Amino acid sequence: MNIRLPDIRKPGGQKKGAEEKYINQLQMLAEDMKEAQREIDFSMSARGWCYIMEQFGLEKSDFERGQIWINQCRLYGLLEPGFILEEEGHEVEGQSDKSQSVEAFVKDQYEMWQTAGDYFKDYSWCRYDGISFWEAQDCYIQLLVEKSDLKSLFRGICGQYRIPVANLRGWGSMEQKAVMAENFQLAEEGGKTPILLACGDFDPPGLCISDVLKKQFEEYSTFTGWSPANLIVKRIGLSYNFIQNNNLTWVDNLLTGSGKDMSNPNHEFYKKNVYGVREYIAKYGVRKCEANAIVIVPELGRKMLQDAVDEWLGKDAYKSYLSAIETGQSRAKELIEDKINNEYEEE
Repeated sequence: MNIRLPDIRKPGGQKKGAEEKYINQLQMLAEDMKEAQREIDFSMSARGWCYIMEQFGLEKSDFERGQIWINQCRLYGLLEPGFILEEEGHEVEGQSDKSQSVEAFVKDQYEMWQTAGDYFKDYSWCRYDGISFWEAQDCYIQLLVEKSDLKSLFRGICGQYRIPVANLRGWGSMEQKAVMAENFQLAEEGGKTPILLACGDFDPPGLCISDVLKKQFEEYSTFTGWSPANLIVKRIGLSYNFIQNNNLTWVDNLLTGSGKDMSNPNHEFYKKNVYGVREYIAKYGVRKCEANAIVIVPELGRKMLQDAVDEWLGKDAYKSYLSAIETGQSRAKELIEDKINNEYEEE
């Protein structure tokens, strides 16, 4: 993988031919990004791509410039729509986990394919997947992430285990929590323990994410109609050792999303020691690490989530689920053969 970065242009008028040279450099950047994407099995936002570019010389202080380069590549038609993962809202991305009896499945397949007897007999049983993954579990997991890059990175695991996932973008929204509360309530009615995994930045608020999210669900309980008394919130993701061992990028400030500096003694968070900001500064300094810095080590990022899932479900949960589907498919095949044999006998 190699990313060729455009030259940093000085402000003011440009020399003759400079614009043409710059566009050519943008074209090379776009070509390199497309080539790099072939080696990456998830999509990234412009910010995520800046972390990739950092490995090829882009300074952290120039990330905004990197995002401008990317947007100009898009404006010039060098990167097609959909290539860059757009920041999204707080919508909870659900996962289908419906049950269907084998008998109902066979009936539906028969009605659909009765004019194609060979398909009904030889192949339709393979389509049966009407086993609910969560039905056999003792708990129910949902996931909140700080950046859309992580939602993209974790999508495969979430789809496999039927884990609903949403992007916080700050602390999320009431509507987001209402959807998740409804999911948790249905799970609790089925005797399952509600588990919320949260993956955020390494900064004062990010290290307090478990307590903050639990408190949010408590504050919203009248709105959602669900009590989070049994909710377990667990932070996953970046640790200090992980950041250091994998040379992830530190951002040398503690600015909030609104641009305010938490390290400023006049800031409310500092004065009231919200999120333990003073202790954080004493231990780690005036710096933070954004959650999507992990995109440069994607397999280690996925392992974090997989380990957390295994902790609650056990390592054989998905294997057991596939085994249950295979058992259902075998039963579907038997029922289909019986149905066809009965029809022949009636004739």
